Amino acid sequence: MRPIKLFTPGPTEVPWRVREKMARPLIHHRTAEYRTIQREVIEDLQRFMRTKNPVLLLASSGTGAMEASVVNLTRPGEKVLVTVAGKFSGRWKEIGEAYGLDVVAVEARWGDAVPPEEVARALDENPGVGVVFTTHAETSTGVLQDVKSIATIARERGALVVVDAITSICAEALETDVWGLDIVVGSSQKGVMTPPGLAFLSLSGAARERVERNRERAYYFDLNRALAAYDDGDTPWTPAIGLVTGLNEALKMIGEEGLENVIERHARNARATRAAVRALGLGLLASVPANCTTAVVFEDGNAEAVRKHLYEVYGMRIAGGQAQLKGKIVRLGHLGYYFESDIFTLISGFESTLLDLGVIEAGGRGVQALFGEFHEM
Repeated sequence: MRPIKLFTPGPTEVPWRVREKMARPLIHHRTAEYRTIQREVIEDLQRFMRTKNPVLLLASSGTGAMEASVVNLTRPGEKVLVTVAGKFSGRWKEIGEAYGLDVVAVEARWGDAVPPEEVARALDENPGVGVVFTTHAETSTGVLQDVKSIATIARERGALVVVDAITSICAEALETDVWGLDIVVGSSQKGVMTPPGLAFLSLSGAARERVERNRERAYYFDLNRALAAYDDGDTPWTPAIGLVTGLNEALKMIGEEGLENVIERHARNARATRAAVRALGLGLLASVPANCTTAVVFEDGNAEAVRKHLYEVYGMRIAGGQAQLKGKIVRLGHLGYYFESDIFTLISGFESTLLDLGVIEAGGRGVQALFGEFHEM
């Protein structure tokens, strides 16, 4: 069987350097050797998340870090606000309801971002909100939200700010400390180019104070245990040793390229992909597009046929729509270890699929649009 190339918004391609490092013999985690690796990972994450706050590692998916944020910051019955603009930002609402919170949801059409002024209005109409949970890049729609403005609004009203940046870290500008973000959640299988299974989160001083007052709400996800171990250079539970080792190498690669260059590469790849889609006569879902993925609308219901054909004939895996968007969109991923040549590969296969299925009558326009974007013809 031919190798399959991932063009999904997560998990993303894992560079050979990361794979090679993870294939080495396992080391023990209660050793100076492992603690050195973990310390390097935390320092790099702090640098790339633009924070001096502690960054805790959790052996879970990103959802685990989201749940840890909710359970450690809140109490049953507490009023919180969440922004919902797609499936993954809706997860904040689901977690809050699962823990008995009074959830105020500010929702936008899938494909749009939640306007900051709507957040301000909802906070003014709902006094007593203690925490605002929001999402930077909504993976299900490819939308970027104005987290900076939302955070300013929340802070002015005395609320803590928790951000799901799982899809935006190292792909979008993110200023944790400057923007006043109290918890920022990330995970391994996105822009940091490592297999799934590792999550991380940063905590501001205010968040840490809240967590320390809010004891005995969790066990495995007890951030007080994690903070105590963090201060000793350790973890309370067995860490995901192989993933931490791989992430160490991936973060070194990002450092070698330079974070600003990595973000610009993501932006350039995203702009070129969108230009190709428009040149093919197709519509884009996101009104404020993120760098992680390009959501392409198929009004005639061809989305699943396109996704299946691209995989079976051209060996490329892209994502489809979720929930109410299932069968209506495909998502072309360009998050992580992708360069100009990869985008040409993606668009040539995508365009060939459209030609094969009779969605377009002639090929070449999408690839030509890439030349215009990448080479300024």
